[in-house]
Amino acid sequence: MWHGLWPLTFSGQGDYFRSPPFWDGRPSGALAGEPAFGERTVEVPQHIGDQRRGAMQPLFGDDFFDRIHVEPRVLNLGNVSSVQRRAVRVWNAFRSRALTLTDATLLGGEGIVLTAPGVPPLPFAPLSERTWQVAVGTDGPPVIGATLAFRFDGFPALPVVITGQRIVAFAFMPDWSRGVLERLAWRTDVLTSPLQVEQRRGLRSTPRRSFEATLIVDGRERVLLDLAVFGWGGRTWALPVWPDGQWLGAEHALGVRVLACNPVHRDFRPGGLVLLRGATAFDTEVAEIESIGADRIVLRHPTTRAWARGARLYPVRTARLAEAPKVTRLTDQAASVAVRFEVVEPCDWPALSDAPVYRGHPVLADRPDESESRSTGWQRALLSLDNEFGAPFVLDPADWAAVTQSHRWRMHGRAERARVRSWLYALRGRQRAVWRPTHADDLVLVATVAGTATAADVANVGLARFGGLRPGRRDLRIELRDGRAFHRRITGAVSLDEAVDRIAFNAALGAEVRPRDVKRISFMALSRADSDESEIEHHTDSDGAADAAIVLRAVRDPDQDDGPAPA
Repeated sequence: MWHGLWPLTFSGQGDYFRSPPFWDGRPSGALAGEPAFGERTVEVPQHIGDQRRGAMQPLFGDDFFDRIHVEPRVLNLGNVSSVQRRAVRVWNAFRSRALTLTDATLLGGEGIVLTAPGVPPLPFAPLSERTWQVAVGTDGPPVIGATLAFRFDGFPALPVVITGQRIVAFAFMPDWSRGVLERLAWRTDVLTSPLQVEQRRGLRSTPRRSFEATLIVDGRERVLLDLAVFGWGGRTWALPVWPDGQWLGAEHALGVRVLACNPVHRDFRPGGLVLLRGATAFDTEVAEIESIGADRIVLRHPTTRAWARGARLYPVRTARLAEAPKVTRLTDQAASVAVRFEVVEPCDWPALSDAPVYRGHPVLADRPDESESRSTGWQRALLSLDNEFGAPFVLDPADWAAVTQSHRWRMHGRAERARVRSWLYALRGRQRAVWRPTHADDLVLVATVAGTATAADVANVGLARFGGLRPGRRDLRIELRDGRAFHRRITGAVSLDEAVDRIAFNAALGAEVRPRDVKRISFMALSRADSDESEIEHHTDSDGAADAAIVLRAVRDPDQDDGPAPA
């Protein structure tokens, strides 16, 4: 009896016994007075029989069992470009109670096929589970918003919310003889003072991205394109990023989740989509990316068919037709179609990481492509007052010219394309500034410069007379033939004679430089893009050639004394 009563002695309000029990060597009255056999009688003190109140403490079993579990409660399918299949599991977690499912209702389920394990009413034994299969296709409303409700006797409805967006793969290939034009469009608010000091504010975190291409379609593909644009023209498409396509180098069986490929410097991203395409536009599959490795892509769900070696693999962006395609009929079976798509999702790109930095801004050290003529100009903010009688009064309040110069890239291969794209993202349209060398032989060194010297003699070009140490003509890039480059600011210039000018630097070069060591000495100007739009002309896919060109406009230097530093 004692071992049974001992746990009750701790009540939080004092012990039930008057004093702690102890043994004094004598037999207790409760035990010594009991008969050796037969019925026993124990008298319990009155205070032990007092009623006490408490609370049950919940354990894991109370939270997990004796209820109904539905998993998952939300099916977010994302972009549905092919049939997506998901499983919904219903578990009767009651340990001793059987339940009956009276109904499983799908509301707003146009284009959704529900496969049930039986017809209601369905009995659920204790701790039993049943699975429903949900298949969502591309036919139906563009926005998926359905609810699957399970109802049991005596319980409220248990809903499963199904969401997503239907898109259709645009599996037609461009005519590469005309190339693909990609356009990136930022938006910048620029406020300019009369002294040409700018305050620039970017209004878009990522650029608007669009693609233009011409397609040649014939036979069944021509009719497929006609019907697809007719029935789906105003909805969202799964647009392959054509320049980033590649061939599968190995066969992939049905139901695989790993695609062996080369994703480096291509527009693949976790959570995005990929397009697998066979010989025709009818032979396609769109899958979702779970992760990206150095030589593979892991899909979130297995493929629904086998893909042979040589099938095409593209990263995908969701896009809409910016305007109705322009169709030119070639024959009764063939047509030329000009399309322009606008991407509807944000498009990020890795930042520029290896550019030299001078005075807090990157230096555009990439040599421009000069296979075509480059334009250069000067822009002045002149104020003119003309009463149309006498000579007009013209004032230059800034006393400074913003030099404009075009810069053109000719790219070969994915690495060069990725670098140029990083430059465009670094500029962010007109928002950010970079140091732009003229990449011309502006100054010619005529005498050796010691490593500790802060002055150099150059050929007289009128720098001391006209330069005036003004922004845009007081910073230099000194390139050596061994690949080294120095960036210095001119702090002073004097004309020694008609042939030689002496210029002073803000810091020593740190190495002896002889005239024959110099490849070129160019002026540098802090510049921004003159437009918020940039274009990349893809002549082939990303393993081939592409062109990009921008016009850069000089801005006031942050170290000037007549205004705040630009953004």
